[in-house]
Amino acid sequence: MIRLQTALIIILAAAVLLAAGCKKKETEAGAPTAAPPVPVSVIEVRTEALPLTIAVTGTLVSNARVDVKAETLGRLVKFPKEEGDSVTAGEAVAWVDQENYQLAVRQAQTAVQVAEAGLERMRVMAAHNQSELERARNLIKSGGITDKDLRAAEMAQQDAQAQVQLGQAQIEQARAALAVAQKRLKDTTIVSPVAGAIEKKYINPGAYVEAPTMVFTVVDNQRLELESPVPSAELGQIRSGQRTAFRVNSFPGVTFNGQVIEVNPTVDALTRSAKVRISVDNSSGRLKTGMFAEGEILAGVQQSAIVVPAAAIYRAEGTTSGAYVFVAENNKAVRRAVKIGRETDSKLEISDGLKPGDLVIAEQRIELAEGVRVEPGK
Repeated sequence: MIRLQTALIIILAAAVLLAAGCKKKETEAGAPTAAPPVPVSVIEVRTEALPLTIAVTGTLVSNARVDVKAETLGRLVKFPKEEGDSVTAGEAVAWVDQENYQLAVRQAQTAVQVAEAGLERMRVMAAHNQSELERARNLIKSGGITDKDLRAAEMAQQDAQAQVQLGQAQIEQARAALAVAQKRLKDTTIVSPVAGAIEKKYINPGAYVEAPTMVFTVVDNQRLELESPVPSAELGQIRSGQRTAFRVNSFPGVTFNGQVIEVNPTVDALTRSAKVRISVDNSSGRLKTGMFAEGEILAGVQQSAIVVPAAAIYRAEGTTSGAYVFVAENNKAVRRAVKIGRETDSKLEISDGLKPGDLVIAEQRIELAEGVRVEPGK
């Protein structure tokens, strides 16, 4: 009987151990497997110098663009220049028929000669009357003539002097008419007032012109300016002489330079912006009037700024509010709200929310969330 009880105890103990072993295996088989850490690239936050720039956009204009108009009446007989041809200041570009104006000059010259001859005759008469007056004064003393004769001599002398003055006025009048005729003859030659290139021809030889018929437009592309509206909130940072860098679509990847000339003294009431004029260095000759340009005015440099790649910032498109980043802390992703400052060259200034030494996850990953295990790398 004792042996039977002992055997039963052994069997029950074995059954308990077997059941415990099976339950342990079931427990181990049912336990969830921990997710592996997410490999991420991180950058250590450091301070760096950040250029303070103000965006500018606008059209290149020439401050030496001139519309040339006819100043006389006649038929255009010669206009050899074509659009795009270069001209120098004072160069003759087109000619109006001169025949009638040459005849008018010769007529005016003859009128001057006639007036000069008339004046000379009047001077001779004045000299003669002066001699007669002196003779009469001598004779009146001896009683050779009467007072009436003396007064007649004086009147003749006064009339001769008036005739001389009239002759002088007639000469001035004739010379003025000659100057007008010569000016009209000169105006038949149409010249370029500035150096540059012919932007547009409005008429061709054979056409009749009169003042103020448009003949051509000349533009100097060596003296270009970029005109850009700038919001009034940023005008306080702009000063004359500040360097400007800009680009045009015609030359991808090429940066051109300029310099701020002045800021318009008034702000547009509708747009709340003022026009900024920027002189452009076009020594290469590649820039043309009318090109659209985009660039930045370098208003200064912030020496200790926290800057991170724009790709690391989570934010709604086109906004700066509600932005955040993930930083790696103790191999876990931690969400950190940040305040965005300036943006430049695919980087964003962080004015609040990060400090030097933080490890910012430099890329956006759908696997990232608060508390997710990460494996930082470079």
